[in-house]
Amino acid sequence: MHELPVCEFLKLEVAGPRLNLIFNRPDQRNAINSQMGAEFAAVVDWLEATPEVRVVVLRGAGGHFCAGGDIKERRNMADDIVTVDSDPIMERNAAAGMAFLKFEHLPQTTIAVVEGSAFGGGMGYACLADITIVAEGARMGMPETTLGVAPAQIAPYVVKRIGLTRARQLALTGERFDGAKAFEYGIAQYLCADEDIDTTLEDVVARVLRCGPKANAATKAIMLKVGSLPEEEMVRFSAAKFSELNRSDEGKEGQSAFAEKRKPAWQLTGSEAKG
Repeated sequence: MHELPVCEFLKLEVAGPRLNLIFNRPDQRNAINSQMGAEFAAVVDWLEATPEVRVVVLRGAGGHFCAGGDIKERRNMADDIVTVDSDPIMERNAAAGMAFLKFEHLPQTTIAVVEGSAFGGGMGYACLADITIVAEGARMGMPETTLGVAPAQIAPYVVKRIGLTRARQLALTGERFDGAKAFEYGIAQYLCADEDIDTTLEDVVARVLRCGPKANAATKAIMLKVGSLPEEEMVRFSAAKFSELNRSDEGKEGQSAFAEKRKPAWQLTGSEAKG
């Protein structure tokens, strides 16, 4: 496993096959400034090249997930000079969008743990993760329109997560809602009392680790292709993934373990995962 990126506003903890990625600006409720955004993009690039990590847990320090973009920094950037070759705000926004896109397509299983504030980009991260756990006391929403801007890069992921009708309603009213509503809307798949969030997280991580690492990665790849490939091409893509898995050491081990009524012994090395 190669060296982790050096970060100031993200706390990174590797524990075996798991990376805890913690937004770490607690005094600002983990609002995203330019440096945090760049650090997040660097960690995503690191994860793409680190198949030894199987599970990524997104969480915020200090009892809050992520309050969204750093509004003070963004307001100051509004006075930056725009030229034919340079638009700092557009470039920052596009960079965030590319990091979101890469994060969605990571082979790892990603889990967001939402407690406290999760607004704007924070809600975007919650919708990006494969699995989202929300505490009843969480507060979420897309307040961008109340600030005279748009939820530009998170909007596609919110739409994919909860559907166009509900996404429009939330974005065009700036409604704020709690964890129970987030679960009802489909943002989160797990809802728990605030004091139970750690227990729920560990249970979900354990469930993920029972699955084959290559099988999970291939399943994500198949599901993320839905709607973007013609139907017959989708059939061939899925069949190729299934055949590759079935012939792999992992597929043989998983099916042998089932037949022998034992737990599978998953193996994942860098060379295996890249092959």
